[in-house]
Amino acid sequence: MLAVAAIPALAAIIAAFVAGRYAKSSKTSEHEAQRLRDLESRISDRKYETYQPMIALLGDMLNREKAAELLKGEDIPARLHEFATWASIYASDDSVRAFRNLMQASYAGAPGEITLRLYCEFVLAARRDIGRSDTTTTTEEILGMRVTDLYAKDGLLWVVKESFPKICRRVNWSPPWA
Repeated sequence: MLAVAAIPALAAIIAAFVAGRYAKSSKTSEHEAQRLRDLESRISDRKYETYQPMIALLGDMLNREKAAELLKGEDIPARLHEFATWASIYASDDSVRAFRNLMQASYAGAPGEITLRLYCEFVLAARRDIGRSDTTTTTEEILGMRVTDLYAKDGLLWVVKESFPKICRRVNWSPPWA
């Protein structure tokens, strides 16, 4: 009779032990998940700090008046070098490639249409890298914020609608990385 009464008590003790272990494991998992969220947030903040000055510089360079001012007094090569240094550490592979393509195109005297396309691709790569991996924004939308006659009859819509190789053929330019 005593043995029969001991079975439910033993089962309750085992259940309490298992529940305690599960609770501890769950708490540990919650702490680890929070630690990962905090780390991702710090990395995202660092990425924003890395990208912000370069995106601002490139945006200003696409504005004629601001570009003229920048060329007078700004040490643009130093700013590009600073970004490249930190981007090589913090930027995603896609962002590094997009920035490399943009820079190599500028070194190789790319036509404006090529520069615009590569700028848009870099901005989108930066958006995805900073934390907008689910972005549905397109190069057309990025360019549309900068170009007033994008949809005009002879506008630049083709710069973002056509494939990059087709654009290169159209403007008779070969990318140095091809």
